[in-house]
Amino acid sequence: MRGYAALSVVAFHACAMSWETIATGMAPVVVFFVLSGFLLARSLDRDPDTFTFVRHRLFRLLPAAIATVLLLTLAHQSFGFYMGLGPPSFDPLNVILNALLIKSDINGVMWSLTVECVAVPVILMSHALLRRHGPMPVWILVAVLVGLSFWGPYVHLLDGATNLAPLYAFVVGLLMQSGGTVLSDASQSNLQPSRATFVASAAFAVMFIVAIRKQTAVTIAFETLCASVLICLAAFGPRTLAVLRPFDLDVIRYYGRISYSFYLLHMIGLAIAARLLPFDQQPVARAAILFLAGVLITTPAAWLMWRFVEVPFIEVGRRRMVTKPA
Repeated sequence: MRGYAALSVVAFHACAMSWETIATGMAPVVVFFVLSGFLLARSLDRDPDTFTFVRHRLFRLLPAAIATVLLLTLAHQSFGFYMGLGPPSFDPLNVILNALLIKSDINGVMWSLTVECVAVPVILMSHALLRRHGPMPVWILVAVLVGLSFWGPYVHLLDGATNLAPLYAFVVGLLMQSGGTVLSDASQSNLQPSRATFVASAAFAVMFIVAIRKQTAVTIAFETLCASVLICLAAFGPRTLAVLRPFDLDVIRYYGRISYSFYLLHMIGLAIAARLLPFDQQPVARAAILFLAGVLITTPAAWLMWRFVEVPFIEVGRRRMVTKPA
């Protein structure tokens, strides 16, 4: 699912660079958020220690983000390269704020990582509530966050393009994981493959319809619902579901593995591709060529960052701190 979400983001941005569109690529980001909540809940179930969880998050998110911001800073200083309508500020303080995911004006897509940082205490609180008091107070928290997603001052509480509306998607993913046993039992007893296929197909269709529309609190709610349905079917549904077999393609699993670095770098790939292409193409053809060129340019760079930045720092973050006896 991460692989498809990563490629979908490139497709959305290739279209946005080719014609005026109201679609922004929010839907794949919402999928990322629900998946993160789902997987982080598993991590907390294995080890609920707050310090360990935060350390893992820091080593997971920051190294690749810092490398991306430094790469863009170097490219701007060396070649005048930048993304967007005008060059952002590359003064040292702004570079540091972007590298720490506090701002995202150097690489606009990193706004979602700022939301991931905000989600860390929310996920920790939700998991603690779930363990002590069950799912009801966590669902109440979801309801509160959904209500706030309709309120502009909350949605744009943080500066720039950062959008807090889909924050609750992390908590929904956590709840899906926590109800895994119940969901698995229910699917095995009540959800036959034909019904599961219909549900999955409907979720795909609704996701596509809302993804290409202007993103509002309502569309984000539908995207969260559809992502949750697909994740639950993939994790707990019938194992022979043909409609979900494309998730198991090796090439998609590959893009799922490198999806974080791919997401961080894809706008660079698209910007390079746009500079190389002529401007007299038909919009649809230009978008298709931009997409293919952006994927081809981004893929090797994303693999290098995954292999030499992500993987080593994730391993460092997973090492237990050993204190020598006095």
